[in-house]
Amino acid sequence: MAILRIVSRGLDRETYDVMRARLHLDREHPLGLIMHGVSEKDGRVQVAQIWDSEEYAQRFDEELLAPIIQAVGASSSAEVTTYELEDLITP
Repeated sequence: MAILRIVSRGLDRETYDVMRARLHLDREHPLGLIMHGVSEKDGRVQVAQIWDSEEYAQRFDEELLAPIIQAVGASSSAEVTTYELEDLITP
């Protein structure tokens, strides 16, 4: 079942941009990723993602994101809120 994740790692925009450049999400989509969006709240970045399943999201976190977090010296802790989507329409 598709999920929506809202992720807050306490990253500032500069750190997020460095991580985004290393991930290449705009050109290399991880398996299972449907949508990735970002907004800024109180000087900190929040990410919204839609995944085909929780398993794909976890694989992304472990295999792709964790090494980049470590490389840039960002905190590995995050506030993650996950919702199962009952209905998803993509035009």
